[in-house]
Amino acid sequence: MEITFPEKQADVAELIIDGNLVAYKLPPAVGTHSECYADSNYPDKIARATGREIVAYAYGALVYKKNEWADQERVRFPTKNYLRVPKVLTIVPKTAEKKFGNLEGAMIVSEDLKGEGIEMKVEVPGDLAGWEESEGGIFKKDGKIVVSYDGWYKKEWDEDNGAVIAIFDGKEYAISLARTAKDSKRSKPFWKDNPSALREPIKRVPVVFGVSGRLSLGCGSGNDGDGCAPRVLK
Repeated sequence: MEITFPEKQADVAELIIDGNLVAYKLPPAVGTHSECYADSNYPDKIARATGREIVAYAYGALVYKKNEWADQERVRFPTKNYLRVPKVLTIVPKTAEKKFGNLEGAMIVSEDLKGEGIEMKVEVPGDLAGWEESEGGIFKKDGKIVVSYDGWYKKEWDEDNGAVIAIFDGKEYAISLARTAKDSKRSKPFWKDNPSALREPIKRVPVVFGVSGRLSLGCGSGNDGDGCAPRVLK
């Protein structure tokens, strides 16, 4: 029988998700959306955090707050930087003339591990015929995700919001993010563009703020340098 003990690594924050150890490289990547997801931030054995890993990172920083998780100089979120998520959100206008059919006011959620951001080319489907519908007003087809207007456009976000489910890769992780807000005694504002004020589709990237008693979900341009993106060790 061989018994080994892992070395304690410098600049690493750890937690366990569903029985599996996840180690985050500290500090996270910092900068604009494109800078945070640039290949230069992800050498061998370091990967971009997604979905559940980002939710868990928020929980460690906002609720657990012990050991490495208490060090804001290294963890960065929430006091130094807000969190980025590697997605692109395309918001479809909601028009009086119903120009976009059953996609009026919808949100298209696209994966963006390479940090294309608002420069990503996203095609707005002609309609949702043949798309598979699931809870939260989410429609899926060929790896693409569309969230209906009624499924995402709310004053506050919660675990039932289709945008939150799509951005964080599943209902389970939307529930965990909502629990993070509850356990850290934060409200859940949702900052976004009003589809009724748009004439053409607009692209945004998702961000998560954790200051001023809020756990806010926002949709921004991604061009400011105040965000950070958690990184995980492979």
